[in-house]
Amino acid sequence: MRLIDSVSDLPNMLEATYDLVSQVPEGKVTTYGLVAKALGDIVASRYVGVAMSQNQDIVRVPCRRVVQSDGSIGGYTGGGPSKKTRLLRREGVGVSKGKILNFDKILFNDFITEFPLKELRDRQRQLRKRLSVGGYRGRVSRVAGIDVAYEGDHAYAAMVVFDCASSEEVERYIVEGNAKFPYIPTYLAFREIPVVAPLMEYVREGTVLMYDGNGVLHPEGFGIASQLGVVFDTPTVGIAKKLLCGEIIGYSGKKREIRLNGKVIGHALSSSTRVKPVYVSSGHRVSPAQASAIAFRFLRHRVPEPTRQAHVAAEAARRGTNNK
Repeated sequence: MRLIDSVSDLPNMLEATYDLVSQVPEGKVTTYGLVAKALGDIVASRYVGVAMSQNQDIVRVPCRRVVQSDGSIGGYTGGGPSKKTRLLRREGVGVSKGKILNFDKILFNDFITEFPLKELRDRQRQLRKRLSVGGYRGRVSRVAGIDVAYEGDHAYAAMVVFDCASSEEVERYIVEGNAKFPYIPTYLAFREIPVVAPLMEYVREGTVLMYDGNGVLHPEGFGIASQLGVVFDTPTVGIAKKLLCGEIIGYSGKKREIRLNGKVIGHALSSSTRVKPVYVSSGHRVSPAQASAIAFRFLRHRVPEPTRQAHVAAEAARRGTNNK
């Protein structure tokens, strides 16, 4: 499989979810979490709820049979909890005060599944073997921020390029297209990289990409900035607004280390002591020290200017304007 295929040849998660729910027989119930596990990862539980809310075929896909993990009825787009209760009772499921009776006895978990998310996690781990954070040896002449904005599943990806010598913006590009993969935590690369891929043709030698997302500062040690870098074999830096793992060393200062198991895996950077930090880490082919130095060079506000302007550009495209 080509590296680009690893993020573009993807399973249809909506159909996979519906196929699982269609297996739940009359008189039984399952949970959002059990369906997520059958997809391959419990982190998809919220996505399962979203998929149920979009279901248009309640005969083939009996979403009324999907309830919360404690036996509570949960929501039902087709008429609310009261209708969900009536439908379940017609099928012989006891419900009292919003909870399933004999919950453990009628809980269905015998799914026939290919665990599509496990297969995608395996792809990530294979790509991670190519990861390098040993440092960029060339001269960094440009830094290009990338961000994506959404209108439903329609995505607007922006890349804003800055010259390192002058710290001024020199180019910007916008592409758009439909995201073919849903948002599921820790699988963001499969949603966004196919959308931003057309921007890669504008990346010149000596450019470091600054992505609005984590690099190695990630529970899997391989966030979207790392995955993008590996797929296109280009130097990347991850810029995140939430800390997903690791411990910040020190209580103040504009540049603080983030350590995990005694190893520096990123930095918390602040433009001033009164501003919340951003969390910067190596993506690919850039060392932790280089990543923080590049980000700090463009830190005029909370978010480094390349990614901040990419966000502004992507949002402007989403709103249908050309304003910066």
